[in-house]
Order: sequence, then C-alpha cells, then structure tokens
Amino acid sequence: MLFVDTNRIAFPKLKNKNLEITLCNLGASIYRIRYFGEDMVVTTRDALDFYKPNVYFGKTIGRVCGRLPAVNNYFYLLQANEPTVSLHGGHDGLSNQIFEFETIDNRVIFTYLSKDGEAGYPGDFNLKVIYELSGDNLMIRFIGNVSKPCLISLTNHTYFTLGESSNRDLSIKIDSDRYIKTDDKLLSLDYEDNGELYNFNSFKLLKDSGDIDNYFEVNDGKVLLKSKHYELDIISNFQGTQIYTDQYKDDILTMLNDNGCYRGVALEPQDSPLDRKVLRPEETYERFIEYGFRKK
Repeated sequence: MLFVDTNRIAFPKLKNKNLEITLCNLGASIYRIRYFGEDMVVTTRDALDFYKPNVYFGKTIGRVCGRLPAVNNYFYLLQANEPTVSLHGGHDGLSNQIFEFETIDNRVIFTYLSKDGEAGYPGDFNLKVIYELSGDNLMIRFIGNVSKPCLISLTNHTYFTLGESSNRDLSIKIDSDRYIKTDDKLLSLDYEDNGELYNFNSFKLLKDSGDIDNYFEVNDGKVLLKSKHYELDIISNFQGTQIYTDQYKDDILTMLNDNGCYRGVALEPQDSPLDRKVLRPEETYERFIEYGFRKK
C-alpha cells in the first residue's frame, strides 16, 4: 500500500556530458545515477516500489540513521518500525517525507520542516539537503537547525553497483582499524578490531568478507569502491561509514538484479552510533558527502 500522495512526487535532474543524476523529492533522494550510460546505483524498476516506507535506496535518513531502541536513554518515545527498535527514524522519518525543492543551475536544493514531535523527536528541525554536480563529482550537503535540543544523525542510503549486477564483484578499500559489533537486534555494542576478515586497508572483494551490516571508523574520511570498469571515491566529514551488503532478501525488482539481495553495497557515511550528538538551537548541523566517479 502506498503511503504518499504520488501526485506530489517529482524527479528533478542534474546532467552533464558524463553523468545523469535523477533525484526525488521523496526523502530528498538519489533515484538513479547513470555514468557513461551505465547504472551506478541500485534503484527500483517500478517507481511505485521506491515509494514504499521500508525502501531506503538513495534516501536521506534521519532524524537518526541506523537503529535506536524505541524506548531509550534519551527519553524519546520513538516509532518502532522493527520489534522494539526504531530503524532509520521510524515510519515518519525523513526518508518518507516529501521535500520542497528548487533547481538552480547545477544544484537542486531540497528543504523540509520536521515539526516538533514528528516520529517522536523533540523540536522543529529545519533541514536543507543540497545536491551539486561538478564534472564527474556529486556533492551532498546537509544543513540543519533545531528549535529544541535533539539528537541528529543523518546519512544518505545509496546502494552502489558501479555497473555490476551483484556486489560480489565489487572491491572496497578504507583506512580503518575498528568496527562496531552489534547484538541480535543489530543495535550497536562496542568497537572491535577489524581483524583479517574486515581488513580493507587494501582493495578487497566484498564476497571475501561475507555479509556485513556494521559501522566502520574511517581514519581519513575516504571510502574507495571499484568494479571492473568504474571507480568511486567517497569523501565526507563524517566519522565513518556503515557498510551493508544487502544480504536480506526482499521482492523488490531493481534495474540490474532480480535476485532480491546482493544487488549493491550501501555505503552510508555517518557519525559513530556510539557517539551520536545532541544538536542545540544555537548550533548548525553541517555535513557533506562527495561522490567522485571515474572510468577505468
């Protein structure tokens, strides 16, 4: 069942010689990226699937990305869209909201006011998500402020394919020494050394590290991904990145893969789930992610 008025959904585009970026005002999202005519990210074959509340392909996630107990130490009573857990901000999270937008030259500027109490979070949250295309690079900037102190931890949830039909053929490299282990509900527990299994200090095929749904601290702010024909550099001012290898099967048909799993790898730059910050009214939330595409 659809949860939004589809008549209000729009797909603004940014385009140059090599890159065509299709965005969406539902969740201030990346809907599709084509580079030299090939798909670089996972997107739904049917746009109606993209509108479903549990589909996070390319969407802005918040007010808090990842998982928080619905009843928690912050005294927020959050929406439990998983058993006892609020995932990616809950049913009324930013990913499920329709943003206003305007296109100015090579930028699309999305704006949204998350009102006091929405999804269980205190205070109004004014958010601006700016996409800017420059050459073979796409920049996302998140700028926000609150009317009351509130936990804010955003990310973009794009799954990358780099032209492949399976993430098993992708290799990743990150300067990282430790990751966060999780419990049986995938809630964060504590840091653990990466060890050999999660040693990505040189390029390593994702299939050689098994299934991943963990946060990795990134020492230099860079995540590198490559396929047979393309490379992606991700630079951000977040503390690390969540890596999710799409191992939980669903029935969503995508552009390059009908298997329902291992379609791409979600690389979600974000601040540490063990060090989430409360944003105060006198402060401004400012984060960026830059994607740089290269053809081999």
